[in-house]
Amino acid sequence: MPIESMNEVLSRIDDLSDVFAKTYAERDLKGEYPKEEMDKLKQSGLLGFSVPLSYGGMGASCTDVTRAIMSLSQGNPAIGQMFLVHCLLGASFLDELAPESLKKIIFADIVERNCFLGNAASEKTNNLKKGYDLTLTPVKGGVEITGKKFFSTGSLAGDQLAVIGMYGNNLGLAIVPKDAKGLEIIDDWDAMGQRGTGSGTTVFDKVFAPSELVMTSITDESRQMGVTNLLGPITQIGFTSIFIGAAKGALREGVTYVKEKTRAYPWPGLDFDKAVDDPYILNIIGGLSAQLAAAEAMTFEAARLVDVALAARATASPEEMAGLRAAASVAVSQAKIVATETGLKVCQEVFTACGARASLREQNLDRFWRDIRTLSLHDPVNLRIRSVGEFLLQDKAPTPALRY
Repeated sequence: MPIESMNEVLSRIDDLSDVFAKTYAERDLKGEYPKEEMDKLKQSGLLGFSVPLSYGGMGASCTDVTRAIMSLSQGNPAIGQMFLVHCLLGASFLDELAPESLKKIIFADIVERNCFLGNAASEKTNNLKKGYDLTLTPVKGGVEITGKKFFSTGSLAGDQLAVIGMYGNNLGLAIVPKDAKGLEIIDDWDAMGQRGTGSGTTVFDKVFAPSELVMTSITDESRQMGVTNLLGPITQIGFTSIFIGAAKGALREGVTYVKEKTRAYPWPGLDFDKAVDDPYILNIIGGLSAQLAAAEAMTFEAARLVDVALAARATASPEEMAGLRAAASVAVSQAKIVATETGLKVCQEVFTACGARASLREQNLDRFWRDIRTLSLHDPVNLRIRSVGEFLLQDKAPTPALRY
């Protein structure tokens, strides 16, 4: 089989996105996990998309991942988020933090055995200053995992789950198969948006993970938690891509709705027969399109700066690396700030162009807004705005961290 170029791979992702768009409204109305769609994605040969070339993957850059997540999210933002989690866990996170032995195992599982990775990290009630409630307790040959997780995005799709918890006083990680004894995945996700992500509860009751699939600390000094760590910007540009993709989906659906369903509004002094000739509708759609294009351009520029920083890690001095990381991190924050505001605005104002009938439940046009609003609460955008201000006014670079 001939090796595909990255453009060909991205074209296949676009095709899948178009397929997923056809069922997105119905899935959201019913609050369903899109199993058939995720099965298609898992069988598409794309799971090695972000795995490094040296491990047999496609070696997608941050810009490539941004493009892919944006496309999938235009079709169905829930699928975009689940694929992002897989890409982050299956490449960026493990490639940054894991020992070579664990990388080889998991990357082979992804590339050779078509394994999809889900997430079991966040908890509903824990105090992050004190650590997680879930524990990884040493036992013969590995660890025993006990505790409960929530916001377990991709758990319903995952063949394996990456679970984070406390190994003594350290933050540890283990990889477990979804059918592991003592592991229960509960489909109880009931948010107003991103309803298909299956981000509900996972319960671990003395689940065993062998030593070769365990990291006893993911934040010690040996894990590149200094200026070379780009996990925060990589994660956040992924969320930004979902916002842009969802907004593009909303605008696309709004344009189609205006063309096919919106009636010309009778108003004294205005003489036109079709809504597409209404100067106010033209102004709304044109303005939203321009603002969204600007936010998209910012997102790709931020992704490019992340790629520049990633490429420089092998040769840059610590001082140079600190500057490159700061530039990438600030650009990502700026893009996410604008994408959040623009995405929500597009999804809201498209109703003004479409008209009253677009608000009917059967249209479900508000699903795009609900998806962006739900995911935008993942981390406070106001703190990100503050961080950019600190960089510009106080010369304070964003602090390297696992996710931010």
